[in-house]
Amino acid sequence: MVWTFLSWGRPFRLVSPLLDCLSPETTPIQIECDIILSAALTRSGDVCVWWLNTIEGQYRAAVEELDKDESTKAIVPEGGMVIPCHTLEIHEDPIKLPALPDLPALPGTGLSGEECWKETKLIKIAALTSCLIGLTNKGHVLKIDSLDPEYILAQDNILVWKYVSKSAQMI
Repeated sequence: MVWTFLSWGRPFRLVSPLLDCLSPETTPIQIECDIILSAALTRSGDVCVWWLNTIEGQYRAAVEELDKDESTKAIVPEGGMVIPCHTLEIHEDPIKLPALPDLPALPGTGLSGEECWKETKLIKIAALTSCLIGLTNKGHVLKIDSLDPEYILAQDNILVWKYVSKSAQMI
């Protein structure tokens, strides 16, 4: 489960079996966001993404429902200093990004022989506008572009993690 805060007094929990903490594949260890994109890196190295504009309808409907009752409105009570908090649940599956491509062995990383034989996986991510940067457990830096829901959901559009080498131009 992942909590998201869009406005005062209205945090919501994204409910999905892809982020349910029941296994390493579904246990988030890092969350990154840009203005509309949110991404969760799981313990297994998978990345799931979701967008504000794809869940906005559910969110607005849930907020409107809360606002119908005076006791659950997100307003500061007269004479008060605290905005009451009423949580929501949004049931939506994020998009699971593709697996990493084959990557070269990197010399001079200081990894032990045992670490070199482990599966290569993402251990950190960073969000930029409609893209993510990822760092692997073996020192590779990768980038995935075009993280726009209209692009991803359109047919024939394939997302790929791209390896950023020393000789590549800066991101």
